[in-house]
Amino acid sequence: MKFFEPSSSERRGLLVLSAAIILILMVTLLALLTRASGSSGQDGRQSSSDFVRHTERPTPKYYAVEERDVETFPFDPNTADSTTLLRLGFSPSMVRGMYRYRAKGGRYHEPADLSYVPGMTNELWDRISPYIRIDRKYQYVTPQPRTARPHAMPSGHEQTYVRDTVRYPVKMRVGETVELNQADTSALKKIPGIGSYYARQIVRYRQELGGYTSTDQLQEIDGMPEDVGQWLRLDASLVQPIDVNHATKNQLLRHPYLRTYRARAIWDYRHNFGPLRGIDDLRRLPDFTEADIERLRPYLEFR
Repeated sequence: MKFFEPSSSERRGLLVLSAAIILILMVTLLALLTRASGSSGQDGRQSSSDFVRHTERPTPKYYAVEERDVETFPFDPNTADSTTLLRLGFSPSMVRGMYRYRAKGGRYHEPADLSYVPGMTNELWDRISPYIRIDRKYQYVTPQPRTARPHAMPSGHEQTYVRDTVRYPVKMRVGETVELNQADTSALKKIPGIGSYYARQIVRYRQELGGYTSTDQLQEIDGMPEDVGQWLRLDASLVQPIDVNHATKNQLLRHPYLRTYRARAIWDYRHNFGPLRGIDDLRRLPDFTEADIERLRPYLEFR
């Protein structure tokens, strides 16, 4: 049986081969153990960081409004799109309100109509009002004088033309005047250059103001002829001022020189500090400039 017994050199070779295989297996096993240990440590750190991140109080996020460069250029509020209105400085809420108003069939017939848009500020109005352009198709119709109509005459006679003095009143002559704070639309239509539309606008604005203190105030009506003052006389004592400390909020809001922000400022002052003692108290309110106060002086009383 010694035929199958390995020699001493063969035994040494087998021992070296076994040792090499064991060494390779140990190195491989050690590498696997090291990789497993590293990945588990990394997972531990990752899960730990995830826990910290999820348990930390989230940073509050606020609605950010993109700042825009305000521009000024002519526009028609009846056709301007949202991009145009935003470029002019209108806020998104004002644009949405104008779109809803137009979607319901509303139209801006004159520049002053735009001042009633909720959110309109004095700064925005003063900047854009000179650039409002109302297309003719949105403006109210101003009645045009008709040509004199012929009256039938007996055969053999020429036709003559008779002026309809009932429909078209005779205009005033040079030197004649009408009292601005008392005249009705019929009297105002006798002024050269004044038709039914401007007569109604003069009366409407007089009612909103409480009376005119100067004929120059007529130029605050869009398109009013500049020479209309020569046909007018004025009794400023007929002005009806607003009782600031007893007027309702709607009464304050309707006055053209107060509108939204100034009316609210007066209303808030009354509720926070009590009655206003005089015109000088308005100087405490940031919404009133010195020019605003002087313009309002004839229209306010403090009881």
